This record gives sequence, C-alpha cells and structure tokens, in this order.
Amino acid sequence: MNKYKKRNFLIILISPSGGGKSAILRQILNIRDDIGYSISYTTREPREGEINGIDYNFISNEEFKKLKESGNLLESAVVHDYWYGTSKTFIESELEKGKHIIMDIDVQGAKQVIEKKIDVVTIFIIPPSLEILIERLRKRRTDTEEEINTRLNSAKKEMEDIHNFQYLVINDDLHKAIQEVNEIINTEEKKIHRFVNIKGNFYGG
Repeated sequence: MNKYKKRNFLIILISPSGGGKSAILRQILNIRDDIGYSISYTTREPREGEINGIDYNFISNEEFKKLKESGNLLESAVVHDYWYGTSKTFIESELEKGKHIIMDIDVQGAKQVIEKKIDVVTIFIIPPSLEILIERLRKRRTDTEEEINTRLNSAKKEMEDIHNFQYLVINDDLHKAIQEVNEIINTEEKKIHRFVNIKGNFYGG
C-alpha cells in the first residue's frame, strides 16, 4: 500500500457544445476507479436516453431557485435558456471519501468554481476547427438549425475565455483525447503540494 497520502481534487472538463467533453468524461470514469462523477442540476428537459439522477438531476425552475437561495451551489449558470448548477456539499463530501471528482460544465460555471479557491484542475477541450464543430453538432440531430447557430455563437464567446484555464486538449481523435486527459490527471496527482506529510512518511514518522 502506498503510504504517501495525496489530497484529492476536482477535475473540470470545459468545451463548447459538441466539443466532446461528455464522451471523454464517460470513458475516464470507465477506465479509472479513483474518480467519481458530479451530477449537475438542470432545469431543461431530458434528452432521449438521458436518465434522471444519472446524467443530470432534472428539476423545476422553482426547485432550482430554492437550491440557489440555500447557498448550496458551488456554481450555477444559465446556458441556452436553462439553469445548470453543482452541489457544493456533494463535491466536498465526495472528495473527503478519497476520490477525485470529475464534472463537465460550461465556461461560466468553471470560472465560478475557480473563484471559490478550491483545488481544481481545468481542462478545455475543443475540436480541431469550427467547421468540424459545426459538422458534429449537425450529426447529433438533437438541435434545430437555429439552436445550432445559438450554440456556435456561444462557442465563439467561450473561446474568448480559454486563457483562464490550465490545459488544452484538441479532440481530433477521441481515443487520443481520452489518453491526454488521463495523463493530465496523472501528472496533477504527482504535484508536491498535494502530498500529505511527505517528510514524516519518508522518515517513518
């Protein structure tokens, strides 16, 4: 057993709609048993195949308002006319259990988390080009052309904030992008400030 205990941290994947963050997140959870998933709250309706309590916690506008007023949201943002948010107490309790927590949120939410001064690793994921992003959005067949244009306008605004985040992964090949995200997590685990009582463990104290 490794006697060098490390502090766990929050991992945020950020990308424009269609950037691939959700697909990467699912695969990271499949290949690692030391990472848990933060299930966000949202006021939008479930898409086909989405399950309440697994993909998102789907709640009403009134329920979201009460949650926000309680002060129990680490971050919250309006994205494409719907509210999204993350439970602060859930994140804190899961980190204390000895797992990292991974989540995929938008730029607004990620910036709010950074401002809270918690231990967080931010990874911005983009497709190789705007043209490929448009192609991926159309292939999903979940949005109208008007909705796709709204998402593209949002993507352009989000790209303006890319310098606020720590890592960039270009999702040209999904398998490679998953490997790169996993390597980032491994690297972050080895940072000295995350180890607890290094000298004491070394000397046997």
